[in-house]
Amino acid sequence: MSWPQRIVLLVLGLALLGISLHLIRRRRLREEYGVLWIFTSLGMLALVLMPGALEGAASWLGLDQAGQPGVTMLLMLMGLVFLGAVAVHFSAVITKYANRERDLSQEIALLKDEVMRLRTEQREAPLAPPEPKPRPPALRT
Repeated sequence: MSWPQRIVLLVLGLALLGISLHLIRRRRLREEYGVLWIFTSLGMLALVLMPGALEGAASWLGLDQAGQPGVTMLLMLMGLVFLGAVAVHFSAVITKYANRERDLSQEIALLKDEVMRLRTEQREAPLAPPEPKPRPPALRT
């Protein structure tokens, strides 16, 4: 990896880390999602600062024998794994919110039914005659 490429990737990694932290601090990105992006930016920075580790991992996995540069293959594989992890994470979050929405809808339906039942009971109940007011005791003079 050439120096201009390393500098560009270093700036992009730092920018991603800064943007993630800023959005978390401003409450525009939830912490559970922010952790994913913080780890992504830290991984980018680690790969930029230690390019030998990436080449070593590619040769250890035997990707440099595939006829293409091993680092490129490894980066593509890591990108696919990352996208798969993001898709699974967001699917789990969507499922959680869908279940919560279903539960809330059922609870609202039960509450509406109870309110309607109480309203009909209130309309059907006969009005009790007003009780006479007690008379004040007579004053003795």
